Amino acid sequence: MDDLACYVRDPVAFIDDLVERNELGQLFALLAHQREILRLAFAFDAEGRLPWETVILSQPKKSGKTTLNALLTLWWAFTQEAPNDLYLVANDYEQAAGRVFRTLAGLLRHNPHLATSAEVQAGRLLLSNGTTVTAIASEYAGAAGSNHGLTSWDELWGYVSERSHRLWEELTPVATRTNSIRLVTTYAGFEGESKLLRDLYLRGVGAEEHPEGQGARLHPALPVYGNAEARTFIYWDHEPRMPWQTARYYEGQRRALRAASFIRLHENRWTVSETVFITPELWDSCVDADRTPLLPTKEHELFLGVDAATKNDTAAVVGVRWEGDKLAVTLHRIWQPRPGEPLDLEATVEAFVRDVHAGYRVREVLTDPFQMARSIATLKAAGVPMREFPQTVPNTTLMGATLWDLVNGRNLRCYPAESLRTHLLNCVGIETSRGMRIAKEKSSRKIDAAVALSMACVSALEHGRSEAPVLPVPGAVETVIRDPEGWPGGGLSYAETYDWLIGRR
Repeated sequence: MDDLACYVRDPVAFIDDLVERNELGQLFALLAHQREILRLAFAFDAEGRLPWETVILSQPKKSGKTTLNALLTLWWAFTQEAPNDLYLVANDYEQAAGRVFRTLAGLLRHNPHLATSAEVQAGRLLLSNGTTVTAIASEYAGAAGSNHGLTSWDELWGYVSERSHRLWEELTPVATRTNSIRLVTTYAGFEGESKLLRDLYLRGVGAEEHPEGQGARLHPALPVYGNAEARTFIYWDHEPRMPWQTARYYEGQRRALRAASFIRLHENRWTVSETVFITPELWDSCVDADRTPLLPTKEHELFLGVDAATKNDTAAVVGVRWEGDKLAVTLHRIWQPRPGEPLDLEATVEAFVRDVHAGYRVREVLTDPFQMARSIATLKAAGVPMREFPQTVPNTTLMGATLWDLVNGRNLRCYPAESLRTHLLNCVGIETSRGMRIAKEKSSRKIDAAVALSMACVSALEHGRSEAPVLPVPGAVETVIRDPEGWPGGGLSYAETYDWLIGRR
């Protein structure tokens, strides 16, 4: 490319002149508030130095933060102290080649003036000036001693592990370079969990934003602050400023999200992690007064979830099936152990699962092996399709997200059942950086049927609707088999006949 010296201190001019389209190939131009923020954030002194080592740009969801991060990373790569090393750091829950790198590659693809001097490789960008941009994971161990000019941190609220904190410390700005900065784009996190971002937030914002804020206001209209001692610049906005952030868009988001999630994502405000999971109104909208539990039949595939305990807690089994493009609760059972008398899993949960397997067409049973290890082995030996589903953080998060999405979208149907309803309403939702998981507020408020239901739903969604043929009546089975070789003869129940036929297939 031609000499880029004129852009060394002016990212706005670089973007105006060299970036015509965004990562999707659409026409692009900075908005007025973005221009003002970038001019404040990258105000070089007479010696070409920035007053900041950390630049944080925080706005509500869908405000173009990732695109802005990628644009600034490109500007830095093309103009600052080449050859240079730049790192794009993925948070704890992304792949190394995260969103910023994909956005950066899209910008190059759609802006040929820049693309001619860049080569995009797998997780790495090479420029003709010798600068490299590398995407790394949060557990990356090779960052110590690097001579980087910029590190990019997207959605810093999700950097919650000890290894991500260590990487933040390893990638401290390099003092021997004229400028070496951390560039952060994010929205708000969770009180008590997103500690890395929380500390930076308090260090940067002013007291008008937070009583403990240590920064000074830098703009009369925009929420821009700076802390010269900590060398931290922070733009922390709560207002939607993009043309696509319309009232209609937010109406839909309010319906789709829990209140705390909406506040954090779309108002960019810190929230506590524990909220009401499912309201009575939301669950009752999924209940059909005319429904009843499904009687034994081999016509439909069932998916079961089992949450077992022997004392101090209840045990529960819940079954669901596909009903068109929705799921329907078909049966449930809850056992309450008596004080001082542990629950006999073999006589209760195991026996019930055996009966369900005999009377219905059970596709899969999910359960945590913690209390059910022996039962899993016994039921597997009896032909029940058991699958261990440990209550790890990823699994419980998947369970919570699955159940919430189904209920909130009215894609789960249920018969009236006060016991099941009580367990659902006893749940609280714990917001984590992985997503929402369900938990109990106190030990006396039982949620085991909700846990079992969520596992059953996970299994059903993973398998999808079955296209296997169904033989609805005994006469159809007898017509098909016509006493083939191995037929055990008459006297079998319909369920046993169907199981025999399926086994031959």
